Amino acid sequence: MGKCIVIAAMYEGEEAGFLAPGPGDLLICADRGYECAVQAGLKPDLVVGDFDSMDRARAGNAETVVLPHLKDETDTWVCVAEGRRRGYSEFRVGGGLGGRLDHTLANLQTAADCALRGERLWLCDRRNRVTVLASGRYAFPRMPDRYLSFLALSDRVTGVSLSGTRWTLENAELTSRFPLGVSNEWLGDTAELSFQSGILAVFFSADA
Repeated sequence: MGKCIVIAAMYEGEEAGFLAPGPGDLLICADRGYECAVQAGLKPDLVVGDFDSMDRARAGNAETVVLPHLKDETDTWVCVAEGRRRGYSEFRVGGGLGGRLDHTLANLQTAADCALRGERLWLCDRRNRVTVLASGRYAFPRMPDRYLSFLALSDRVTGVSLSGTRWTLENAELTSRFPLGVSNEWLGDTAELSFQSGILAVFFSADA
């Protein structure tokens, strides 16, 4: 199965290639994200939201899921849940960074929930690509002009080993109280990471 792409209301055309839908992909828009997607030349399959920032009629023939104005979940959370219900386990979210900081952190929590379910959620804008990982082994191809950062979202991330980077780690511990893993750099074509327990956010970030 393909991937589920979510366009949120803060989408500004960032990382267009990374977010471009292909065969088998599902494109979901969160409320006003529909208008952002259409302006970017994308054709949404589903529009989710309480439609407080967009008239539902503007969604045209796209399927809609109408949410109550008062709810516990964020629109992005519901979009991911809709994709999951339809069988998707890889999610790419555009417009989920750079707006309200509380929503950005909520989206990172959504990514953490995906990681613990064995799924993968990416958040991206023009300068950042972010995901959250549960314990395991991972390889990250070099992204030119990007820094590579690893930050603990759980209290402790144990058994961290990192190679292929300017600063390496061997069976180290990262904590949520000290940003030890920020602003690393690739030395070769691939950085390799493994860790034994905890939840780790991975950032591929460029300078402004």
